[in-house]
Amino acid sequence: MPYPDDGAPQLRPGAERIPAAQAPGFLPHLPLAELFEDFLAASASLINTVTDDGYRLSWTMFLDWLALDLPSAPSDRAAAPAARPKVPVAPVLGSLTKQLFVDYIAYLQRRPKQKGRGTLSSHSVHHYVRVLRTFVRWLAAEGYYAGDPFAGGGRGIMPRMGPRLLRTAPVRDIDVLLAGCDAGRPRNRIERAVRDRDRLIVLLVADTGLRAQEVSHLAIGDTDLADGWLLVRKTKWDRQRRVPVTREALGALRLYLRKARPVLAARPADEANADEMLFLSASGEQITVNGLYEAMGREYQRGGGIGRFGLHRLRHLWGTHAAEQNMHPRISQAIMGHEDEASQRVYQHPSDEALKREHTRVSLLRALPAARRRKLA
Repeated sequence: MPYPDDGAPQLRPGAERIPAAQAPGFLPHLPLAELFEDFLAASASLINTVTDDGYRLSWTMFLDWLALDLPSAPSDRAAAPAARPKVPVAPVLGSLTKQLFVDYIAYLQRRPKQKGRGTLSSHSVHHYVRVLRTFVRWLAAEGYYAGDPFAGGGRGIMPRMGPRLLRTAPVRDIDVLLAGCDAGRPRNRIERAVRDRDRLIVLLVADTGLRAQEVSHLAIGDTDLADGWLLVRKTKWDRQRRVPVTREALGALRLYLRKARPVLAARPADEANADEMLFLSASGEQITVNGLYEAMGREYQRGGGIGRFGLHRLRHLWGTHAAEQNMHPRISQAIMGHEDEASQRVYQHPSDEALKREHTRVSLLRALPAARRRKLA
C-alpha cells in the first residue's frame, strides 16, 4: 500500500505548505550524485575520514538499490535482488519521494546479512537510512526543496530502533589480549614484532583510553618518553590534546621503538624521523583502523577469548573505570578528549562487578531474618 500523502513536501508543524516548484533551488533534473558531493564537502569540518567513508558506503547501497530492475510494487521492490539484472540509474532531485524512502526501508529490513544468518538488524537499517535522511534534510535546508519530502507522521518514517545492550570489556579482557600476544612461539621475526606492537597497543589504550583512529595516526614525535606524555594530533573534531602515560606503558613503548618497530620498518631505529608513524603493519605501512580491529580480534581469540574484539571496548572500559575510581569528570573528559560532560557520560557504564555489588547490598532477600535466609541457602 502506498504511503499516505506520497511525495508532498512538508515543512515543520505550523509552517506554511509551499509547492515544491517554488523552492529557490528546485530543479527536478539536477543530479543527486553532484548534490551528495556538495553535501559531503559542506560537512567536511564536522565529520572525519571514517564517517565520510561510511556516508559514501550508505549512499552507494541506495544507488545500487535504485539500479535494480524491479517492478514498482513495494512488495516486489523489497524482494531479494541477487539474480536481478541492473540498469543504469542516475537519480535526480525530482525523483526522491516519501514512498521511495519507505520502499527502501522495506528492502533493507528484508536484506540478508553478508555474514551470518538472518536479515539486517534494526540498528543496521537505521544506520543506512539515516545517511539518506540527513542528506535530504540538508537539501531542504539549502533551498533545493521547499519542505522536507520525507516528513510526515508523529515520529516521521524512520524505522524504529530499540535500546541495544552494549558489550563493555571487563578488566580481565586486558589479560586475555596480553595472553594472546604471548601465546605460542612466533614463526619469524616479523610475527614477533607484530605481537610486540599489539602488546603495546593494548597497554596504551588500556592506560589512556585512546580512540582507534588516534592510535593509528600517532607519530614517533608525538611521544615524550622523558616526561611521560602523548601528543594526540589526529583527533575527532580536531581537538588536539596531551595524554599522560604511566611508567609501565612507557617501558613497553621504549622497547617497541628499540626492537620491534625497526623490524617492521626494515630500517635501524636511529634512521627513523619524528614524522614517521609510530605503529606499522607487517608490510611496513601505517596501520589502519581496520588493521587494528583485525589485530585485536586475532590476539583476543589466541588468548582464549570468544568472538570479536574492538579497541573501542577498551575505551568504554577506561571511562567506566575512571568514574568508579572517582576521577574528577573534568579530568577524565580532558584525557578522553570529549567536548562536554554529556559526551563523557556515554562512556561511563556500571561494570558487572559494580552491578553485582550494589544489587547484593540492596536486595530485599538480604532484608529477611537471618534464620529465613539460612533456610533459603
